[in-house]
Amino acid sequence: MSRGTVARTPGSRRAPEDGRIETRESSISHTRRRARRSASGELDIATAEAVAKRLAVLRDRHESVLLDLDGLTFIDASGVRLVLAAAEDSRRDGWAFAVTHGSRQVRRVFVLLGLDRHLPYD
Repeated sequence: MSRGTVARTPGSRRAPEDGRIETRESSISHTRRRARRSASGELDIATAEAVAKRLAVLRDRHESVLLDLDGLTFIDASGVRLVLAAAEDSRRDGWAFAVTHGSRQVRRVFVLLGLDRHLPYD
């Protein structure tokens, strides 16, 4: 691999700077009470930073957020780290943040890591 080349898993792409998850559906819908951040596809090293930036904006605005993990087909350590960091921010700062239980694949990762009992589910 030459200098400057980035190795990626098949089908992954670099996330654009505006916080969207490229080639994966991602949306934010607002109700009166909270923003629902929905993602489908993969939450991995290629997308986690962009999602984290968007969550930081919502956190800084003190918006209540539900991170919908139900449409994910894959989550790697970067995605797990994103969820854990947001949950910690929530506990520390009083930010209203929760996650859905996620897809079968996501639930399996959380159970294997022993995180399923410690996340703020909604």
